[in-house]
Amino acid sequence: MGPAAAVQPAHSTIPSAVPSTATPNINDGTVNAIVKVGGKVFVGGTFTGVTDRGPGTNYAKPYLFAFDANTGLVDATFAPNINDEVLALAPGPVADTVYVAGRFTGVKSGGWSRLVLLSTVDGAVVTTFKAPAMNGAVTAVKQFGSRLLVGGFFTTVGAATRYGLTTLDASTGTFDTFADIALTGHHNYNGSGANSSVGPTDLDITPDGTRAVVIGNFKTAGGGDYDQVVQLDLTGATATVASWHTNRFDDVCNRGAFDKWVRDVDYSPDGNYFVVVNTGGPYGSGSLCDSASRWETWTTGVNLQPTWVDWTGGDTLLSVAVTGASVYVGGHQRWMNNSSGGDSAQQGAVARPGLAALEPVSGVPQTWNPGRHPRGVGASALYATADGLYVGSDTEYIGNFDYMRGRIAYFPLAGGYTPPAGVVGDLPTDVHFPNSTVPYTAGDVLYRVNAGGPQLAATDGRLPWAADTDDAPSPFHNTGGTANTVTSNTITLDASVPAGTPPAVFDDLRYDGSAAPEMTWSFPVATGTPVEVRLSFVARDWVYHLPGDRVFDVSIDGALVANDYDTVAQVGYRVAQTLTFPVTSDGSIDISFAHVAQDPGIEAIEIVRTTSGTGPGLAKRSYDGVTTAGALTAVGGADGTVWANLRGAFLVDDKLFYGMSNSNMYVRSFDGVNLGPAALLNPHSDPRWDGVPTLSGTSVYTGVKSGLYGELPNVRSMYYTNGKLYYTIAGSNALFWRWFSPDSGIAGSVRNQINGSGNSSALENLSNNSGVLFVSGGYAWWSRGGTDGRLIKRAFDGTAFTGSAVAVSGPGLDGTDWRSPGAFLRG
Repeated sequence: MGPAAAVQPAHSTIPSAVPSTATPNINDGTVNAIVKVGGKVFVGGTFTGVTDRGPGTNYAKPYLFAFDANTGLVDATFAPNINDEVLALAPGPVADTVYVAGRFTGVKSGGWSRLVLLSTVDGAVVTTFKAPAMNGAVTAVKQFGSRLLVGGFFTTVGAATRYGLTTLDASTGTFDTFADIALTGHHNYNGSGANSSVGPTDLDITPDGTRAVVIGNFKTAGGGDYDQVVQLDLTGATATVASWHTNRFDDVCNRGAFDKWVRDVDYSPDGNYFVVVNTGGPYGSGSLCDSASRWETWTTGVNLQPTWVDWTGGDTLLSVAVTGASVYVGGHQRWMNNSSGGDSAQQGAVARPGLAALEPVSGVPQTWNPGRHPRGVGASALYATADGLYVGSDTEYIGNFDYMRGRIAYFPLAGGYTPPAGVVGDLPTDVHFPNSTVPYTAGDVLYRVNAGGPQLAATDGRLPWAADTDDAPSPFHNTGGTANTVTSNTITLDASVPAGTPPAVFDDLRYDGSAAPEMTWSFPVATGTPVEVRLSFVARDWVYHLPGDRVFDVSIDGALVANDYDTVAQVGYRVAQTLTFPVTSDGSIDISFAHVAQDPGIEAIEIVRTTSGTGPGLAKRSYDGVTTAGALTAVGGADGTVWANLRGAFLVDDKLFYGMSNSNMYVRSFDGVNLGPAALLNPHSDPRWDGVPTLSGTSVYTGVKSGLYGELPNVRSMYYTNGKLYYTIAGSNALFWRWFSPDSGIAGSVRNQINGSGNSSALENLSNNSGVLFVSGGYAWWSRGGTDGRLIKRAFDGTAFTGSAVAVSGPGLDGTDWRSPGAFLRG
């Protein structure tokens, strides 16, 4: 036993969705395996040639080649003698070596076949390592300590009988007796249907080298019932089958197409769980066919169940890589979160063509969505490095024909993002109550946008300047416009620029390179609200440094407010200016830009209230779960939102998610003081993929809202914790939950239910909830509606209620009324 080599590194961020140019183009075939050793990346598969991206030099490199990880250029000196398919790669036991496994024979005369150790310098066989002859392909190799765990379609290893698994000395290749666990029997084939080789197709080992997971075409392991998936205990004198069993991989799925349907497996960087991805066909949420599922490594027992499952709805997943920040899955899937799908997008489905990033805690798709279209057979290899993610496939493009990356692409962590930490409120804390009457004052900021740039902190304690990058565009403008950054020269601020405006807003702009359509921004503001619209500009690029170089018109709500606007003519080159316009909203502040000379551009937009008064907004009271709740105090948020129509709310990492009676979800920032502008939340629609033909029948990639949206008119409360969105529905004596991603805002397609108890008057009954819902200290807490207003708590472990409920606060107990259309906690 000893530490495992080449486990996936732990990431804290998600990579850029734009692939690096530091990869060559593979000319043909499919990529099966990728590994990085030193400064080189090694790629194995069925291809015959590869071409440098820049110089265009073409190389005959059948089945295995190497390229420089920094430049992407093919290593011409690495010239192994491989004559057939490479199926697996792993770092060698010493520097400058790499294990290569597959179907090949005759790499070197004298018996070096199917598993060899090569020099990473020139591809020569390292003759100090020689594996015994095996009578079938080697599909997987992983080193742990001084041993090499080897899987494949063999039944003999040298003179020894070994059904699919063996161990060798990692340095010499000498046969080792440690592993003698026979993997036998076809999963499906019984004389009819698909018939493929019996044995493991992949395996992985925990970082500490104590546990292995093996998947493939087998019914039994060591004589026991372990269909397609088994865990091995590597801590003893010999390897044994671990006390871990599930029957969830027993399903036939499609016997005519698949002898086995598991495709790939990967442990998390900490070794605490693993994820299995599959093919099999669309058999619904009762089966694991065409899905990804998470399993806990150290759970023991029989008939174990997955922590979560995410279904494609009928498409194969071929590969998986777990980094801690995400679970990446690849294949030829059109959608994820599609449990009801049968080769079609059904409720919950989101477009994830050929690639997806899933929340490790819940399996719900994250925001990352580069896509691979056309999808081909699929993304067959995923490999994470310390600084990014490699994707191998049989296709040539990333995105919708956006980036030509022939069969291998690299997504660097640089330029990516950090996913939400998942911080939620817990007692003691402040409970916030929307729809409370609160004051508002002239000067309250309703919107701030750093057009074309990243989010900027406010310098006046008010709203931050919201981001509007190409990767994360503002939801308030149309598809016209491109983000640009110009910081190569210094600027000054005209007196028209409001005090407190951060100079950094003038480092970026959004410009409109096309007059069809013209760039338009639309900001919802309650009808009748008087506001001041502030538009900030600077001429900072030499392309328009003279008067007349760049001229455009500006209109607000259809009225021309700036005719032939020319920043240089107004205030000069490299001088920032802010134009202000008083407007009374008709429900939406619409700002449009029209071409006159060159391309219109805008650096920043701010919309400020100009009157004072009172209105429905947010108030809060402190509560510790023991003593009397604090007095209700105003926070703000009287921005015209009709809070009376709220249907539950929850706060995660200072992002407020909430539903409304119109069956829509919304999201906005809230830092405890400032409530950001509301944005419609519909992650099931993606302008990049909506309406795009999938090239599979007549289907398109367009997603479908989850069933949660249809439930919203009757939802009465919401709370998020540990990947789960709990909620109540009027008239239903149950606590419902779905998996949820605070990163993407996607709710899981499967609704789960935890029943309450008692009749409608019983405290344990959940049918009359009124806005408050949270989980804290081993209890669920909720408010009662109607004329009641009490706060109830009951023991709750996240999966079931126990014991009796008790009223802990209320109008008749301590004078506190807990009724609300959607209260929430802030952590």
